[in-house]
Amino acid sequence: MSLPRLRAASCAAAAAAAIGYGAYTLSAAPGPDRLERWHAKWASKQTRWHLQQEHPLLVRYRADLFGPQPRHDSPSPKATRSNVLFPLCGASVDLAALALRGYRVVGVEGVEAAVDALLETFGDEVEQAPPSVSGSLRLRTAVAPGEAGSDAPAVLRAVEGDFLHLSPSAADALGLPRFDAAFDRGALVAVLPEDREAYVATLAGLMAPEGRVLLVEHDGFAGPPYEVREADVRELFSPAFAVRPLQREDRMGAEPHWRERGCTRFEEAAYLLTRHRAG
Repeated sequence: MSLPRLRAASCAAAAAAAIGYGAYTLSAAPGPDRLERWHAKWASKQTRWHLQQEHPLLVRYRADLFGPQPRHDSPSPKATRSNVLFPLCGASVDLAALALRGYRVVGVEGVEAAVDALLETFGDEVEQAPPSVSGSLRLRTAVAPGEAGSDAPAVLRAVEGDFLHLSPSAADALGLPRFDAAFDRGALVAVLPEDREAYVATLAGLMAPEGRVLLVEHDGFAGPPYEVREADVRELFSPAFAVRPLQREDRMGAEPHWRERGCTRFEEAAYLLTRHRAG
């Protein structure tokens, strides 16, 4: 699952490389050009934004995001691991890393080539008859050998299509659950600021009551991608989620190449969002 290393030529491009999965600019308004640039990047194999290993904050805050998880060999029929959503996932290695540990992972990605890469590097894609579709959304599935000691295969599913079209009714039509957990690293920052409320509403509609989101955001650069400050996070998410800051780190000292590329400030922040109960 080796992926090219992270590089970019400008501050904005570097930010996209560092924080984005697919990192495309997402707009709620319909139009043929929404993903055109990113289809072209995948076609020309310009996908240097992917990390080669699990995101360190997903590793660090895994227990906060998922809580206690059952062992893969638990005899209880209810001992299943969390349903995990990855919006705008690209071909991130994070999805496979969790799926191979028994988590029930679903990514959403608008670029077909990215979904192809995600599933091909994971395992064997399973043809579904009839295909699982809802409007312009298509659910695709790949399987691979599971954890050592487990007879069950690992399964990775991906919805190919526009995340903003994945309404609760569309998710139901595709047979998707409400999600216990989600990881947003580079998704919200890729959304046009005027479409952020639509993104948050879509995400909230897919989460189970008390479902948790690990949100990793960055500020200190001009967009796209677009900086997301703590005030933005609270304004956007507080109506539907409890917001708990986990950490904030100034990355300029650790990664001085940002300054060389024109950034005057580059901070990374992590938040744990917990979906409010209905009513």
